[in-house]
Amino acid sequence: MIYQVQTDDSSLLDAHFDLAGNNIIFHSRGGNKGKNARNVDYSRALRLLLERLSKAGTPVQRAWVDSRPVQAIPLDKRMILEPEESQGPAEELVSLMASRMQAIGRRPNSKSSRGNSTKRICLQLAADVVGSGLLKVLKAVPSNKEFGSQERLPASDLQKVTAEHLWIAVKRLEGGFKNHGFAESTDFDVLLESGTRIPPKAVFGLAATEALGFNVKPKHFTGGLNSPCFRALEQAGYQIVLKEGKNMPSRSTPEGADREWVEGTPRIRKHLSRERSAGLSEAKKAEFRRTHEGKLFCQKCQEDPVEKYGSDDAEACIEVHHNKVLVSKMEDGHLTKLADLECLCANCHRIEHRRLRMATEVNID
Repeated sequence: MIYQVQTDDSSLLDAHFDLAGNNIIFHSRGGNKGKNARNVDYSRALRLLLERLSKAGTPVQRAWVDSRPVQAIPLDKRMILEPEESQGPAEELVSLMASRMQAIGRRPNSKSSRGNSTKRICLQLAADVVGSGLLKVLKAVPSNKEFGSQERLPASDLQKVTAEHLWIAVKRLEGGFKNHGFAESTDFDVLLESGTRIPPKAVFGLAATEALGFNVKPKHFTGGLNSPCFRALEQAGYQIVLKEGKNMPSRSTPEGADREWVEGTPRIRKHLSRERSAGLSEAKKAEFRRTHEGKLFCQKCQEDPVEKYGSDDAEACIEVHHNKVLVSKMEDGHLTKLADLECLCANCHRIEHRRLRMATEVNID
């Protein structure tokens, strides 16, 4: 619930906050002058809140910047008010917090002479106050103001989610994790090879939390066709289907090695299926890049196709191979880990498949 601050004569100020337990989340000022501006009475309303809390004997104990871009920074690094400072006059506290929040989250190469002094902040109270009693002290009223669209993550943040992050999220959901804060999907599901359906936004939200280092919530991004969420899932190899079960058009085509093996024994087909398991190949490649300074090369011959051919497109030469479990030993329900896979160039991969075929034929005989 969002609340709006009133003056002593009950006039409404353009300043809003919500409550989280014993904390007051005071929303940032933003937008341009005119119709897009929001919380333009930020400083005046903050001073009024501090005065009212102090007068009621429930002063602010500490305060920190709580805006989305800095939530991955340790709390002690974004603190703008400490307990020993909280007893001063409200005007001085507002000025002190404003000066400190300017530097928090500011980029070193910023061309601006000053940082933002009206960010979203969290005010922690020194005493427990029941919600209705606190609202009476603050002289605030419920508001229908919607801040969801202003809290959407920029595309540059969403693009930090890799196939590895998505794979980790899928495994958590497949394992029964439910405390993720995302509702069941309404139109689409991610359909796993096991037949399990999971909500696309829940997958992407958990993956984004892993990638960005703070709790990503449903309000931070949108789902649906052509959204960054769906594009990331599809690029990682996951199948998105309509709720009623109609498959979305597939964008993937089998590689040459797959066509060669598709006429093999059932066990060999199982091996190929395991290597092409939804999301697994792209997750392995993403993990390999992360642990090898962004490069993708063959673990057998060490050939770096990008270096050899002078183009990022040459990464297509690297394929993913299951190297831990012999085909003859694979059982239904086998759980594959990224450590069970290796990245190979097409030539080395073909050699491994030939070795696999020979071993399988010996076992069959």
